[in-house]
Amino acid sequence: MKRLSLRSLILSSLLVGIGVAMLLPLPEGWSAGWRGELINHMHVPMMGICCVALEGLFRNTAAVNKRSLLSAVLSAILLAALIEIVQPWCHRTADIGDFMWGVAGIVAGTLWIVTGMIHSMGLRVIARLLAMLILLSPPLVLTAQVLMAKQAADRQFPVLTDFTGELGGFFWSLEPEEDSSSGQISRHGHMILERTAQRAASAHLDARGRDWTSFDSLEIDGTLEASEAVEVGLRLDLNNEVGPRLRAGAWMMPGHHRIQIQWPSTDPPRHVHQLVVFLAAGKPAASLHIHQLRLVPREDGSPP
Repeated sequence: MKRLSLRSLILSSLLVGIGVAMLLPLPEGWSAGWRGELINHMHVPMMGICCVALEGLFRNTAAVNKRSLLSAVLSAILLAALIEIVQPWCHRTADIGDFMWGVAGIVAGTLWIVTGMIHSMGLRVIARLLAMLILLSPPLVLTAQVLMAKQAADRQFPVLTDFTGELGGFFWSLEPEEDSSSGQISRHGHMILERTAQRAASAHLDARGRDWTSFDSLEIDGTLEASEAVEVGLRLDLNNEVGPRLRAGAWMMPGHHRIQIQWPSTDPPRHVHQLVVFLAAGKPAASLHIHQLRLVPREDGSPP
């Protein structure tokens, strides 16, 4: 009885820990881009572990039985749905895609539990390997993509956009989030910012703490669709999302142009957390097609 109580305590603590992790507010900017995708993919192993833990709590015998398995699966599905319903109250984003990732994890957890009913050692090993593959593949594959995208971005630097590759939009996110940057880039070969009188539009780059003190401006190669000139805004978030910010802007005429936006030299851009290119809400309505963004070195080539 003492052993059972300790086991129940461990499983309960595991469930509470996973629940807290899924409802804990995330740092600003993590809801979109590669971090947000990685968090979504982590629903698979976390809900798989939840399913296995619930089955262990519901079972009152040494062997796996159908009643505890069914109770665990239904409870895990209900928990996955409940988490998505509650997440907006915890400054997280509810998404049916996250729920589906959770269901995939529950399927893997169910397969892991069912292996306990298999008498053949060979089949049991195969089934558990398959369950582990389902649990770990989504976050591991995405992590590999992040590393490949990072290497590609480092090779392109100081060009900040590589819209020719499959991972060209990996470190970019767009607001409003009506379309993912990767999906948009794959269709159009560039990013599109569309503003109206009531709605702004922005593109956010995870700069990964890069030191940009040897650069003093950003060159934008783009096509502007508007009835008159529009100001293109620039913001550099330094150190972290709540740290100091540099703001600048430049006017762009309709048509295909290259413009340079120079940032203030009073606070050098060391450890850049995020770069934001934006069109503020206002008239006229405008659509900016960004073909390339490139950092321009200082004329003397040295930090300020």
